[in-house]
Amino acid sequence: MEQEIKNFKIKTAYNRINLHQQGGRLELRSHDNALQSVIDLNCPQKLGLKNLEHLMSVLLFIPEPKSVLMLGTAAGSLLHFLPHYYPRTDITAVDIDVELVEKMLRMEVLPAAGDGLTYVYGDAARFILSCDQSYDLILADVFTGAQTPGWLLDKKYTDALYRRLGEHGALAYNLLIESEHDFKLFYRELRLVFNRQTLCMPVKDYENLIAFGIRHPLPARYMAWYMQHAMALSEQLEIDFLKILAVIYNTNPVGAGVL
Repeated sequence: MEQEIKNFKIKTAYNRINLHQQGGRLELRSHDNALQSVIDLNCPQKLGLKNLEHLMSVLLFIPEPKSVLMLGTAAGSLLHFLPHYYPRTDITAVDIDVELVEKMLRMEVLPAAGDGLTYVYGDAARFILSCDQSYDLILADVFTGAQTPGWLLDKKYTDALYRRLGEHGALAYNLLIESEHDFKLFYRELRLVFNRQTLCMPVKDYENLIAFGIRHPLPARYMAWYMQHAMALSEQLEIDFLKILAVIYNTNPVGAGVL
């Protein structure tokens, strides 16, 4: 992360990305100026966007993951966060945009592949259907332009992702869906696939919606247990999980699934 970047444009068959550096802050924006990622060059493991902090609150509901599948590279943020805080975890990141990933690797915006981190160049939809490995955590952070691709909301892929989870695994979605109706249809099917072991929440001041599916039913736990767990995880990962836990409880009725 030593190379200084002021302003840089990357254009590929799949993306047009603008990189802007102000001091130690690197912003990645789409061609229409939508903010996609923020990286603190002095502390790259720290998540700079609230939607990704909310996405990682899935860690409140599963054991420490030993294997993670990332669909999309989250513009680099999570690929710094996860190896830093979970150095013994095996991470596989799938992205169709080979040219973008290679350029960001050369610029050191993305961490290099190595022990515990593998890049797979290919279509995430095909990878899901052909993969035979199981994972403790799957992060779906795939976008077509500024929207979640329609295929990711299809029950065929929800079923396939469910089958790729280990016994105590979880699936976490970072979604941008314009239609409330489309989200409700997707979430209803997610609850069917995961036998009601799901959670969802908005992200204040963002258009993103976050949704979780938990593979194995969790033991009944009081809010006080989750609050204590959130405080411990907040200290470990430098994220205010207590605030996010409040959003989870305000959005999801107790007794309707995970809570």
